[in-house]
Amino acid sequence: MSVGYKSVKDQIVSILNSVTSLKVVYPKDPKAVAQFPAAGVSAKSHKTVFSSVGNSGTNEREYEHSIKVYFRIDENNDPDYEDVLESVADDVQAAFEANITLNGACEYSIPSSGVWSFGFKETPVRIFELIITSTVHVRRDTGTLV
Repeated sequence: MSVGYKSVKDQIVSILNSVTSLKVVYPKDPKAVAQFPAAGVSAKSHKTVFSSVGNSGTNEREYEHSIKVYFRIDENNDPDYEDVLESVADDVQAAFEANITLNGACEYSIPSSGVWSFGFKETPVRIFELIITSTVHVRRDTGTLV
């Protein structure tokens, strides 16, 4: 199985689609959001560490993806938006903690950090950004999982 940003992100999106408290999941950070709460996924960064030598040597690679969960906070919103979004954030984290291999796309992954902020997506929104760190060992000659 070839591994990279897209293969890991596809499984993150798949797992998010199973979170029933989310109304919509975007495979990118959306410019506009149709329904709330919503989530968007985008690649953030990676780092690679040399792991082994030889013709089929490996590297350990850690991919980071950003999941932003949005909930509107304008006058058309649930007045308990903070409680609602905190519950959705808990559901999202629990989904990843229950599927640490991202359906076999990596050796293991963790929701490594989260940050809260405010923003604007056609309306004022509260945002929870969760960083998912996924670790793989990749053969340098083929780009496939070890």
